[in-house]
Amino acid sequence: MGAAMVSLVDHAHDGRTPAATSWLLCAGAAVVLAATMLIATSLQSWQQDPALYPRLARTCAAVAVACLGLGAIRPAPLVLGIALVLLLSIPWGLAVAYRLANSA
Repeated sequence: MGAAMVSLVDHAHDGRTPAATSWLLCAGAAVVLAATMLIATSLQSWQQDPALYPRLARTCAAVAVACLGLGAIRPAPLVLGIALVLLLSIPWGLAVAYRLANSA
């Protein structure tokens, strides 16, 4: 994914992100989301907090599909970078909101 970031910066002036760069970044983000939830199933917290983790896994799956859709669309490099950051913040925001709501 590091080389794709270099390519993204190199093509920052283009109207569309190159296909290889777009697919590498977006598919990489989808794989990271899927792997994170796969690894999370082995944690003790998965069984201790059944209200959060299955919901978080579904959210990560939906965001991974959205990442792949974004890769297919191939928007401008700046839009792609910002959209990936926003998409990756969705599961994080859900987890933080859940923890804050249930901390009391």
